[in-house]
Amino acid sequence: MANLVGLGKLAVVAFLALTTLSCGAVGTTATPTSLPASAPTAVAPASSPPMPISRPPTPLNQSNGRISITNDAASLNRRIKRTWKEVPIVPDVLALSSASGSHGLLLSPLPDIPQAASVTLTLVAEVTPPTVAGQVLQASSVAIKGDFAYVSYNTRGEPYHGAIQVFDIGDADKPILVSEAIFLDSDIHSLAFEGNYVYAIQGTGGISLDTPAGFDVIRSKNGRLSLDGNTRVALPSFAGTGVVVSGNSIYATSGNNGGLYVFDTKSFSQKQQASLSDARWVDMEGTRVVVVQGGIPSGQISVFDKKSLALLNTFSFTGADIPESKSTVQVLGGKAIIAAGNGGVQILSIHTGTVVGTVPLPKDTGLDSSVVVTNSVAAAGKLLFISNGEAGVYLSEAVDEFKATASEEPQDITLLGKLRFDDLQSVNHVAYEGDTLFVAAGLGGLKIVKVD
Repeated sequence: MANLVGLGKLAVVAFLALTTLSCGAVGTTATPTSLPASAPTAVAPASSPPMPISRPPTPLNQSNGRISITNDAASLNRRIKRTWKEVPIVPDVLALSSASGSHGLLLSPLPDIPQAASVTLTLVAEVTPPTVAGQVLQASSVAIKGDFAYVSYNTRGEPYHGAIQVFDIGDADKPILVSEAIFLDSDIHSLAFEGNYVYAIQGTGGISLDTPAGFDVIRSKNGRLSLDGNTRVALPSFAGTGVVVSGNSIYATSGNNGGLYVFDTKSFSQKQQASLSDARWVDMEGTRVVVVQGGIPSGQISVFDKKSLALLNTFSFTGADIPESKSTVQVLGGKAIIAAGNGGVQILSIHTGTVVGTVPLPKDTGLDSSVVVTNSVAAAGKLLFISNGEAGVYLSEAVDEFKATASEEPQDITLLGKLRFDDLQSVNHVAYEGDTLFVAAGLGGLKIVKVD
């Protein structure tokens, strides 16, 4: 869906929002809800050496009243449908190539499908979304870090329910769902993982919490979630929108009446803040932190110094002008790669604001234009995977790697076509790293694709 689900619930929880808030953290105590049966103790011969422990024990299933964690991989993996099916790349009538030096589009016919891309895509797994109190959750975002992928879920409308799933993707051919956390009072809109902790950005209807917006901190040991030391940190506004972690600092954004907030990773005390309107996502590279914001008549990025949080520049771009919608930003090679809603993909230099590349929205989809919006983009190497809402996932390819080119260098990008899935209805997010692509397909759950 184009809009960030959960933001539409603002009226229900508006009375919880504080115009000026001193952010605080609320700790919780984990209580095991089920214990695994004790295994028989093996008796070794007297001459045998002690049996070595090959791996640390898996955390127990836990619950604290708000959050329930399951670490039983055998039961969780019943939701995975394993497959090995090629994902065709279906070209549009025209390939759209954008070189921003001319600020125009170069149109040329696409070759046949087998020649359309330098990659092969294989659907290796589909994952059924969790259900809470009879309500099916929708996949909202994905964060990939090393051998693990973390997936967030939220709900359409009320009530507030969410989830986090952790996948072991060490073997790209066979992803394994190793852990899951169910939130009974919160939508999880986005997340980040760093230093054995997951930071889950949320909007909530829990009246016992200080504000609707915030984030939970949940320990993750070898991919297994644990409530030991779980803490919730409050944010101003109605819903949290983005988070990135670096060193001992957490950079989190929240929407209307919110902004960018920096917290310490140990004490969770607020260190810095910058008030921003309609802050939708945050990313960083080197010494720069970049926030994408919605606005009328156009969206903008705000560029901050990572250490001082001094505002260095703001640059506007086409798109991101639909209220209560989702936009993302990824910073590579000094360039902000922006999912700009009805503006498609916009690529800006974070130093001068120069538009160095664009990928427009697909045309002639047969869908209402309101549901064809770019709400997420994932770049790595030369490839650009684009989430266009109900229009699905599209793939573009650049001549040069995004990270290798200078921030002011025009990006020559070709739209190769649409990824054809049998049953894809809408896409909320895409994440791509290494040889794995995750497609957060809303109520359709997840599609996990191997990229060769």
